[in-house]
Amino acid sequence: MERLELHHAFIIISCIYLLFSDVSISSAIIFLFSAIFFYLSFVVGKRLYHLIDINRDRVNLKRHYNFGLLLMIVGFLAVISDLAWVRDIPLLNPLSRKFLNVYLTTLSHLFLVGWAVVVASSNIDKKKALIYTLIFSVLIMLLGYRTNVLVLLISIGAILYYKKLISNREILKYSLLVFIILLILSVLRLYVLGVEGNPITSRIALTMSVYDIIVNHFNGVFNGYIHYAAVFSYLGMCNGARTVIAKALGIYGVSITPTIVGAVVGDYGILATIPYFGILGMFLGFFYKLAEKFKGMYLGIYGILFAYTLIGVESGILDLDVIVYYLFGMILCIYAILLRKLKR
Repeated sequence: MERLELHHAFIIISCIYLLFSDVSISSAIIFLFSAIFFYLSFVVGKRLYHLIDINRDRVNLKRHYNFGLLLMIVGFLAVISDLAWVRDIPLLNPLSRKFLNVYLTTLSHLFLVGWAVVVASSNIDKKKALIYTLIFSVLIMLLGYRTNVLVLLISIGAILYYKKLISNREILKYSLLVFIILLILSVLRLYVLGVEGNPITSRIALTMSVYDIIVNHFNGVFNGYIHYAAVFSYLGMCNGARTVIAKALGIYGVSITPTIVGAVVGDYGILATIPYFGILGMFLGFFYKLAEKFKGMYLGIYGILFAYTLIGVESGILDLDVIVYYLFGMILCIYAILLRKLKR
């Protein structure tokens, strides 16, 4: 049976979002077109890898493993420091989350990246990897961010799958487990906030309604400011990207996810979806084949990007640290290509 790949999961999730939404026909077509174009571009990226024909050299997995451990230590210290800073547990008190230190929270994400690199660079068996991942998920969820827990679970699942330690049937069971954990965290959040409703479908409907408004009323209006805010908000120069969108819609005090398509359309217009998803798809398709062959840090970073790309269907790629991970993945691709050229 053919192995499931990122472009398969991306288009499936995109279709699920369309099924549980009530957007206009034009918005639905744009959303579906973007997903299909990403799918095709991913295939092109895989073929491009075979055309370049990068020979497999020995990778120093021990060095990659040590690098992953270093990132885990930095991330762990950041998690503990962030909890000490807020003097509360955001998981149990979601309102305290806004008092977290943005820089410590950003550094805490390195724990996820580090663990992904460690798993991809070592001979750890799947049982130990999954047990440790679940334990680490408990630590990460204390900060109250479901996204980080999902990134940890999805990335490790992808890494074990592409190391061929998990079969197709097992990855489907694992996906169900991830969904159940997401559902539990979402229900817990609503319960603590005293809010009723379906935590999954209501969120999808809200996100897609925001996307629909952007397509029909804010097509290219932001002129790149959303992605500008994604970077420079970390320097205190402006509000965060999702807050910018919320304020543009007349909503204050919260941030709003615009979908990955909505962020692109709002900033650069509908036609921008072609180069955006073309480049993103080709890069990830190429990187997938590279990661599959070299393992180690390549597979670890790919696992992280795998997770963020799927989550990005809803949230968009609008965080500085996430953007840095994509850039780092591109650097790894360029390094592998240049290394091949130099050795020839």
